[in-house]
Amino acid sequence: MSSTGVNAGLRWYLISTACYLMPGGIQGVLFPWLVAVFLNETPERVGLAQMASQLPMLLLILLGGLVGDRVDQRRFLIRLQLGMMAPPLIMAALLGAGHVSYGLLIGWAIVIGSFGAFAQPARDALLNRVAGTEIQKVVTLSIGVQFGIQILGFGLGSTADHVGAPVLLVIMALLMFAASLATRRITEMAPLPVATRRHPLSEIGEGLGIAFRSEVIRPAILLTFAIGIFFAGTYMVILPLMVRDLYAGSAGGIAAVFAANMLGTCTTIVWLIRRGGVARPGRAMLMNGLISCVTLSLLHLPLPQWLFYLVVYCWGLGGGISMTMSRAVVQEAAPATHRARIMSVYSLGMMGGMPIGSLLLGWCVGQLGARDAVLVPVVGMALVVCLLLLTSNLWKVERQAVDVSG
Repeated sequence: MSSTGVNAGLRWYLISTACYLMPGGIQGVLFPWLVAVFLNETPERVGLAQMASQLPMLLLILLGGLVGDRVDQRRFLIRLQLGMMAPPLIMAALLGAGHVSYGLLIGWAIVIGSFGAFAQPARDALLNRVAGTEIQKVVTLSIGVQFGIQILGFGLGSTADHVGAPVLLVIMALLMFAASLATRRITEMAPLPVATRRHPLSEIGEGLGIAFRSEVIRPAILLTFAIGIFFAGTYMVILPLMVRDLYAGSAGGIAAVFAANMLGTCTTIVWLIRRGGVARPGRAMLMNGLISCVTLSLLHLPLPQWLFYLVVYCWGLGGGISMTMSRAVVQEAAPATHRARIMSVYSLGMMGGMPIGSLLLGWCVGQLGARDAVLVPVVGMALVVCLLLLTSNLWKVERQAVDVSG
């Protein structure tokens, strides 16, 4: 580290990360706005579109990780980010010409998601190579950049009503170009040693077996899977539809509700960093699950708009506990020899639940309305938490020291 605490390679990595993530924040608002507001699609079709946008990451992330381990991550990312300029530019041209359709939007989301499934593992692997010796501090810094930049992206996405979607799509492409330039400024590194590898499916299966035989890892991943279905599905589908149907909101309202939730999560992460963690993370996860259910149930009430956003912020506070404690439990319990594979299983737990939740909750909003549909994830999540309280050892899990030698 330099005297400023950030070496040159890390500085350019963080700049690249910021430029890479801001288009994701813009798309996080722009995509549901185009589907739910611009095209005025039904709740079922909004849920289907969100599900389609999440499937590429679910289906390709393990392959992306395998590729990311076997290539020069810096060069790979430069090329990928240049390639990621094409989809928004094509969409901008088609929207400008008036050729927008539901199927076209889903195709755009699938292409972007497929690029992301290969870019994210390579970016994660590159972080370790530029971080120096203070890995934990750098990871925390990187997470802070991630959340802060995405909130800025939400702010840009909220201007869709005023500046138009084509302008935002061009901005997304320019940011990807800037990410590629910043990645190029990272100093080239010596190639990693090539290890003898067995068949990828054999190695993946070994990690899955360890994860689901563990009395600690299995319930943590099951809880994460439930969060993907019920809470991530609520975030992706029910909240934008509430903004549209209950508060007559548009792009600005969707951006505000996403930002309110993320600000709540950031607040908790900052508090956890200052506190130094939690001694009983399993207990924190289970208690937080029940408290989050109670908080989310308040959205069933006819709230004034300001209170709606406040409840969403408070619900986001629980997201900071879920995100950090579940990852910590799995990270600490995973053997060093299989940690990367088990963490990919953990990631798949969340990603596997999100498409199911988007489709299910979109259908629920269509049948029940947004206000009544919010009770579905409340009841579903509460049942899962109670089941894990009765059948798992998660309540007794304590913080452990981690062997970083592997």
